[in-house]
Order: sequence, then structure tokens, then C-alpha cells
Amino acid sequence: IYPCLRQMETEVVSMTAALCNGDDDAVGFLTSGGTESVLMAVKAYRDRARKLYPHIKHPEIVAPRTQHPVMAKAAHYFGLTIKHVNVAPDYKADVNEIEKAIGPNTILLACSAPQYCHGIVDPIEELSALAIKYGLPLHVDACYGGFMLPWVEKMGIAVPKWDFRSPGVTSISADLHKYGYCVKGASCIVYKNSELRKYQIYTYAEWPGGLYGSPSMAGTRPGANIA
Repeated sequence: IYPCLRQMETEVVSMTAALCNGDDDAVGFLTSGGTESVLMAVKAYRDRARKLYPHIKHPEIVAPRTQHPVMAKAAHYFGLTIKHVNVAPDYKADVNEIEKAIGPNTILLACSAPQYCHGIVDPIEELSALAIKYGLPLHVDACYGGFMLPWVEKMGIAVPKWDFRSPGVTSISADLHKYGYCVKGASCIVYKNSELRKYQIYTYAEWPGGLYGSPSMAGTRPGANIA
């Protein structure tokens, strides 16, 4: 109905993906905030697991205890269990403890860049290697750092590879309404490729009114925030 808004969304997602060092395959959607970005990522990975691993009846997320509570909220909403593991003495995610927590029902690993509790970036390069080792997706909650860490790095300050430069990272959430300096109510969920993003989209084909499709929790999204 509003092709200009779709074009604007595509351009903003493309710019966000570029900041996160995604390649030409990186795609995503705009959402109403970090909560919805994480919710939609968890929904996508749950549906992906249902498709690829139908034998998993009780899917689990493994994340450090410092993960933002929205991850637990998403697990609650979508019928998953989140296994929180203790952090290391430096308050970063303990990679060894996360590996121990991985089991036959694990469908997703999660970490932060940075986590809210202490402003510390988790060891994403090591977690990326862990995700690849076990064939698991890895979501990075960069709602706070997504539009801040790239500029910190450009200032010459050493920043760990928190983004798509770590090959095991499959999705990143980044809030435009924080250091993207956008009006409140705008975030972006970026996936490594469209094969992952397709699981976020809900479709319904049995309605007499025609095919219904929606990429977010809300059916109608505010156009002003996209603009």
C-alpha cells in the first residue's frame, strides 16, 4: 500500500546491516523496539527448529545470566525454556559453561554487545566458534551497542568482533532509537541471510480475503517511525 515506506525500511535495514559488517546477503526488518526485535528473532529460530528438527519438543535457549530479560520474555511467549549460565569473573559470558549447558534440545545461543548490567561485550568470537561447532544459530543482542560500537571502533578504540565478522553470528538486534538517534519506537533485526529471515514472517492462506502476511507482532506498523 505504501511502497515508499517499504523502500525506506529496506534502506535503513541495509545501512544497519552495513554497520554490523553484514554482506550483501544480510536482510532484516524494522520493529517497534529492542523487545520486539528479540521477540521476532526467537520466534524465527523456534519456527526454524520446528521445520528442521521436528523431534525437538521442548526447545531451549542457552544464554549468560546477564542476558537482557527480554530473552526470557521471548522464551515465555513462544514456549521455549531459557537456560541461564553464570558469567566468568570478568562478567563476560563463560564460554565453557555455555558449552556445558548445550544439550539435545538447544536451538539457539544468545549473547550481548554489550550487556546492560555492566556494559561489557560478551566474547562473541569464541561463542561464534561454539555455535559453528554445534551447528547452532547465535543471536547478538546489540540493542544498546549496535549504533555505538561501530563508531567507537572508528575512533581507534579496540572493540571485539561482536558482529557478522564472527561467522557464527546469525542475527543481530540493534535499536535505532538509542544511538541511532531516531524517535522512540524503532529498532532493527538483521539476519545473516534471507533463509533465516523467512522464519520470522507469518503467513495465512485460508482467509477469504486473500493471502495474509506479516513480519512483526503488529499487523499495522507506524509509518512515521520508519520515515
